[in-house]
Amino acid sequence: MIDKKDAQWWMLEAEKHPEAAQDLIRMLADRLAFLDKQNEELRGELVTLRRKNHSGPSNDVEALQHRIQELEGALREGKTGQRLLVYARDRIEINQALGETESIGRELPSDIAVLTCEATAKLLIITEESQAFNVNMTDLPVPDAGPAMLGNPQNVAAILDLSVLERCRFLVLVSQNGYVYSLLVGTVNQMARQQERLIRNLIPDDPIVAAVPSFNADQVAISRMGRWTRFPEKTIAGAGSLAMELPEGDSLAGITSLRAETNLIFLSADGKVFVRPSIDLRIRTAPGGSSAIAFKGQTMIGVTASNQLVILTRLGKVLVVRAADLPFKAQTETGAVLPGLAVGDSVLAWAAR
Repeated sequence: MIDKKDAQWWMLEAEKHPEAAQDLIRMLADRLAFLDKQNEELRGELVTLRRKNHSGPSNDVEALQHRIQELEGALREGKTGQRLLVYARDRIEINQALGETESIGRELPSDIAVLTCEATAKLLIITEESQAFNVNMTDLPVPDAGPAMLGNPQNVAAILDLSVLERCRFLVLVSQNGYVYSLLVGTVNQMARQQERLIRNLIPDDPIVAAVPSFNADQVAISRMGRWTRFPEKTIAGAGSLAMELPEGDSLAGITSLRAETNLIFLSADGKVFVRPSIDLRIRTAPGGSSAIAFKGQTMIGVTASNQLVILTRLGKVLVVRAADLPFKAQTETGAVLPGLAVGDSVLAWAAR
């Protein structure tokens, strides 16, 4: 629950901003309700595990044993190593081995997303309706002459590597209109096993478009026109919160979770990369606000705290970019062109690696 330091923070904020005390109390009430719900979910999971321990081998143990057998089989057959998965809401465009420098060999459509993972990875699929599914990477189709249709699940919003989620406690879902929802990973996994919806009361005509593993720390968001915001994940309301207040014509482009202060990488559609220290971004008390435009004249497509990215371009190039290899110019106002990006090409999608 909330400790003394959390309570002192809320009291100090109310004293500094008496005109906003009512809103702060409302946010605190939402936060308490959210924590209470999480506490009940964790208590339920604990009771379930205790019961399993008294009733012989559990399904979790059997699933782990099955997983070990799968990995041993993959090793024998040589089906290991990193894979590049390029997907859209209804199909798989690319499913092949990932090399350091690689070309798809054709121009790609604009509605794609990218994932890199082990060939034997277990995946979480989240649909636009927030329905969750567990699948194996080996079960996904491998396109040959053209895209392979998924069939079920349909309307895919995001595919994530479960091994990444295991290192996090939370998952942030992002909607088309810029609303964010914070979920406990344990609950997500439980609901995925039942193929249930993660958000019961999703706003109509506002589908989920992205999912970001998180640490219940700070979230940094960027808009397409270059506005940014940073806010504590714990201030996201149980029913969801609007990440940024944006003027007409602007929209949320991307969001990332901070585990600690680090350098952030911002990407633009025309292939510019900007590196900024996260400590330079002022933390707001809650979601909803935004700064002035930080990247003027750019159409931004995302932000990440990762040190290595896999970027897919419109002309089908796969660029593996390491933060340590970026030129100093990336830290300036003008930014730097992505290493390896050809003239006339542009960035379509990217994934942290």
